[in-house]
Amino acid sequence: MRAIFSLLYKEISYHRVYPLDLVSLAISPFFIVAPFVFVAKAHTENLQLSVSLGLIAWYWLSMFFWGVGYGVRDEVEEGVIESLLATPASVIELLAAKAIDTLLINLYITIALVILLWLSAGVSFHLNWIKFFLLFMVSNFALASLSFVYAAFVLVARQASFAGNLFQEAVGILSGMTAPVSVLPKAVRWLSMLIPLTYAIEGARKVAVGQFPYSEMAILFAFGGVLLLSGVLLVKKAEHYVRLTGTTGEY
Repeated sequence: MRAIFSLLYKEISYHRVYPLDLVSLAISPFFIVAPFVFVAKAHTENLQLSVSLGLIAWYWLSMFFWGVGYGVRDEVEEGVIESLLATPASVIELLAAKAIDTLLINLYITIALVILLWLSAGVSFHLNWIKFFLLFMVSNFALASLSFVYAAFVLVARQASFAGNLFQEAVGILSGMTAPVSVLPKAVRWLSMLIPLTYAIEGARKVAVGQFPYSEMAILFAFGGVLLLSGVLLVKKAEHYVRLTGTTGEY
């Protein structure tokens, strides 16, 4: 645990040293999300809120993929992984620290998006915020676990940005980011059921109509447990692979 907290301190120190990055994290997601929300505004208020929640949840996945999964590539380039492997700490602990940092960033981005979408597009987030926060935590657990699997792939493949972009965009469509899964072709709906983000979005939309997303949270927790175990095993195998091939410090 001491290693995780030390590595987390490193991640948080970066934000303190570069405060303009925090400004960017608050504003740049809005420019990605806002066009979809303004289109939805031309239809109904319910659609506007539904699209807003879908895009906010999708952004959680995006941050984990680039902050944790692909973020391990930056650590390789900077020599952090090579140095880390010479200590009792492990890549798993580094990823855990990055995951906690990303969770905090996701909370920050969510608050910023809620405020900016309310001010600019008049989106009324009439939510039970306790229910939403519980869903946020379980969803982020599942998505962080998925990013561990992607991190293992990045360690082995070394250049994996194209695959990450493709997966992230496909997941956004299949999970019902801007439209319910029910409108997708029947041939691909089964894929939606295999994606944790689907349940995060459906759960958020349930909260919006006053329901508690019991089933979605249970499924997300199960996804998180399975993906975390799989991710840890895959990262350990990837760590062993980069040791053998000598690709711990360069591309």
